[in-house]
Amino acid sequence: MGLAHALAAAKRGLKVVVFERNLYAVGASIRNFGMIWPVGQPAGILYERALRAREIWTEVAPQAGIALDPCGSLHLAYRADEMDVLQEFVETQGRDSVRLLDAAEAAEKSPAVVTKGLLGALWSEQ
Repeated sequence: MGLAHALAAAKRGLKVVVFERNLYAVGASIRNFGMIWPVGQPAGILYERALRAREIWTEVAPQAGIALDPCGSLHLAYRADEMDVLQEFVETQGRDSVRLLDAAEAAEKSPAVVTKGLLGALWSEQ
């Protein structure tokens, strides 16, 4: 959060200094590092904010020497109730960036997918 605020202030022309409590990033500074995942946010302002944060990371990461791999996310359903949740999510969120996959399609997205018993998956390109 501190870096996000510092970046926003610097973009507005303010002089910014960032202090880190430790010699290297630990705790909250790295807790979700590497995970830019808008799909988990509910529709509305939180989702829009997550998309904006993703845009900012896409802009800043290369400048900071941080590699980005926009590989998407895959959420697997092995039980009927899990598949019901994925289907409801797709039907109610109205997002073009998500879709349901069958087991074979999910396996094409990742070699780590265990297809035995897999009912389907939610794919998000974000």
